[in-house]
Amino acid sequence: MTFPQTRSIHSRRAAATTLLAACLIAPGIAAAGDADEWHYRVNLYGFFPEISGQVRAPVPGGAEIDVDADDLISNLEIAAMGGFEAQKGKWGMFADVIYMDVGDSISNSPAIGQGTVPLPPGVTADASLDVEAVAFTIAANYRFVSTPSDTVDVFGGARLLDASTELEWRFETPMGPLPPPQGQGRVKVSRDGWDGVIGAKGQHRFGSRDQWFIPWYVDVGTGESDLTWQASTGIGYRAGWGETFLVWRHLDYDFGSSRQIEDLGFDGPAVGVAFSW
Repeated sequence: MTFPQTRSIHSRRAAATTLLAACLIAPGIAAAGDADEWHYRVNLYGFFPEISGQVRAPVPGGAEIDVDADDLISNLEIAAMGGFEAQKGKWGMFADVIYMDVGDSISNSPAIGQGTVPLPPGVTADASLDVEAVAFTIAANYRFVSTPSDTVDVFGGARLLDASTELEWRFETPMGPLPPPQGQGRVKVSRDGWDGVIGAKGQHRFGSRDQWFIPWYVDVGTGESDLTWQASTGIGYRAGWGETFLVWRHLDYDFGSSRQIEDLGFDGPAVGVAFSW
């Protein structure tokens, strides 16, 4: 984690988020021959994004925070990630949720931001950061294309993002800590709200037994945010017991320059397993 000089939070999460969506990126599950039956799919996955963003926070001199995938793995406090799909003939629905709580800190540092902002001689910095996020998507879909090798669904729904960052800092000198407000402080900035989204998702199957597939997903929306969009693609393998998949996903939010949190981005790999019945 780094704390350079601007008022930005470079945190690439997830969201991981999403935090977000193995069932969003998952293939359809209904076959043409049994259109009157419901088919279900549940998945468990790990999303390891980088999280970037701009935040307006009253930190003396400004602060930039960077949380990458290594921080998520080594400093993860708690996480829950999963998704669900249901399909009957041409109609279906899906839902996906990611929750994560990530913490990181620096101690006795003579500079902020990997040495880019050196402190006065003898002054050191202690700082800690906590990033918490929930990303939840729910939508209904219509199967626009269904062939032996390809499925394409169009959908409409809503996405919730609830994210907060909490930063504490303290500057020490040989004579002891600097007094507030310049020497120490704490600030918490949060953002939550729903956006309507529309998009398309599907898969292309290939291989001698169609056991390989390429999932893809794209959406765009607005509401509480000025603009949100998401895209993902990757590769998966279908075995007798279920499926495995590896995808790359990007989720982006633009809240507007007048907001405390101006924008957030989640960009990184997701890997998981899925079971259908």
